[in-house]
Amino acid sequence: MGDLKISTLNLTKRYSNSFQLLLMVHSHRVFRGFFIMLLLFHMILLLVPWIEIKIPAWPILKIIFAIGASLWPFPTFDMLSEENLYLRQVLMKTLEISVIMLYAIDLLPKIFIWRQNVLWKFVNIVILSQMMFLLPVSIIAYDKIALPTDTMKLRIFSISFCFVIVCEILSIREQKSLRFLKINQRQQEKQRQIKQKIQEFSWCEIVKHDSPNDCWIVIKDKIYDVTQFLQYHPGGNMILDGAGGDCTALWYSYHPSKLIKQDPPQQYMIGKVRDYQQYYSYDDDFYQNIKEEVEQMIPRNNWQNHWILFVKGFLCIIGYLACLYYYVNNCTLLSAILLGFFAAQADVNIMHDGNHYAFSSNKTLSFLAGYVLDLTFSTSVVYRRSHNFGHHSCVNHLELDRAFDTTFPYIRLHPLQQRFWYHKYQHLYIWIIYTFVNFTDVFGTFDEMQWFSNYPCRRGYVSKLQVFLQIIVKILWISLTLIYPSIKFSYKVAFGMWFVYNAVHSYNYALYFSVNHWTLEAGVVDNQNINQTNWGKLQIQNSSNFALDSFIWTHLSGGLNYQIEHHLFPQFAHTRLKEIKSTIQVKAQQAKIKYFEFPSFLDALISHYKLLKILGSQDKI
Repeated sequence: MGDLKISTLNLTKRYSNSFQLLLMVHSHRVFRGFFIMLLLFHMILLLVPWIEIKIPAWPILKIIFAIGASLWPFPTFDMLSEENLYLRQVLMKTLEISVIMLYAIDLLPKIFIWRQNVLWKFVNIVILSQMMFLLPVSIIAYDKIALPTDTMKLRIFSISFCFVIVCEILSIREQKSLRFLKINQRQQEKQRQIKQKIQEFSWCEIVKHDSPNDCWIVIKDKIYDVTQFLQYHPGGNMILDGAGGDCTALWYSYHPSKLIKQDPPQQYMIGKVRDYQQYYSYDDDFYQNIKEEVEQMIPRNNWQNHWILFVKGFLCIIGYLACLYYYVNNCTLLSAILLGFFAAQADVNIMHDGNHYAFSSNKTLSFLAGYVLDLTFSTSVVYRRSHNFGHHSCVNHLELDRAFDTTFPYIRLHPLQQRFWYHKYQHLYIWIIYTFVNFTDVFGTFDEMQWFSNYPCRRGYVSKLQVFLQIIVKILWISLTLIYPSIKFSYKVAFGMWFVYNAVHSYNYALYFSVNHWTLEAGVVDNQNINQTNWGKLQIQNSSNFALDSFIWTHLSGGLNYQIEHHLFPQFAHTRLKEIKSTIQVKAQQAKIKYFEFPSFLDALISHYKLLKILGSQDKI
């Protein structure tokens, strides 16, 4: 194929952008997957005997084939009767469509970007168009008057076509390699220029580069322009959640130990941050040693894709959708309680893992799992930014952890926060506030989208499409859970059950997170009082576990009872966190780091209550 010698194509500057666009499409994994699928179809053509095989034709198949026949622009033939579907005709149609698609998607567009005169292009278009038209006609003729030797000819054609598709698949890989090589060469040239003079940028400049077309990130004090690398990033578009921000903690916690021993690829480095403040140390081998030992014990490709998590996810989604249907059509107290419970279960068991890319090693599947939060009417893009970057990166750090911003002044959770008179009663009214967590989470979506982090840099990219989708999500939420029940029943019943559903959702979601960090045993830090700056050690000191031996609490909380393990290994499926508990406990003991677990959830809740009471009545603990 022509793609195998891309570098030899004589392209004019006029068509260079078109060629790059075509190359980008061809090197996409979906396009390559399309050709792999065609290859499999033709393998089937080679193996299936050419006899009349009939299978029952369901009504839905009849409808699909009728619509397909009416939309197909070329001559066609019947593939089903009143009762049966003819498998041989289906395979013949697959052959026809695959060849035509190859012509239409692959060959015809290339004609337009080659540097040839108009007559040459016209002749080639006519030839290929004739081939696309004659192929269906030939197959119809074969179906009616095929000679005994024609079957062998068709098999030879399929073998040849398989070879063509294999070449196309290999050429796509070649295209991707060439593109990546070209990007590397361009970045290396940029790096060479940088070495001559290291540039410094302020945060005010860095935060402007927070879009897919212009993406900068900061790791330690160095700035990296990863715009060209986005499409090759194994973690997908996760980088965009930290675009224009400090991604140091995410670099260390999400990447393999052998990679974090090195600096990020230097060809992407464009400068340094002026007056960079680094609160945490990553040079100690403590976290590195833990990660290496865990990787030896459980290979990284087994961290996700746990069958128990998949089964839980399926059951939670089915349960949530069934309860939503039950609530909308009945609006009873039981339906409201069940909807709130299963919505929270979908959040902690699917959404939480998905947004940490811990659900599956398949980026798309984890991405969809993260979007379960939108299915429960909140927003995953805000959650990833405020939770992954605004909490995990700086857990229980007063000036940096987003959790302190969203709770104060209603609740005082840190000794350095100002204490007001009403905080004396916060251990009592906190249970009322927890009732409204889901309301603030859902209604605070658009405010959070404009959030400026405390680093101080804007954290992440939010597209107009995401804003539009959130408007749709909120309209659906209000319509399904409030307006429709108000019309069908009464507004008094609808509002009452709506409040119950949100309260149950709030409690089942909020309490798990509260007892992980806001207890007497969990540490807190601030800019002036960081006596332990090692990031890995702080994750252990500032978190606490509960009920580690309880099967029920592990699955009800979505593994949040293994909070320490989760903070050190956020990309680990929560159903497997118990497997690394012993390793982390031993390493913490050797380093003389406090590793704390509560015997039960009730003990953790009591400690949370005591912390609120002390912070409400005393300036210091």
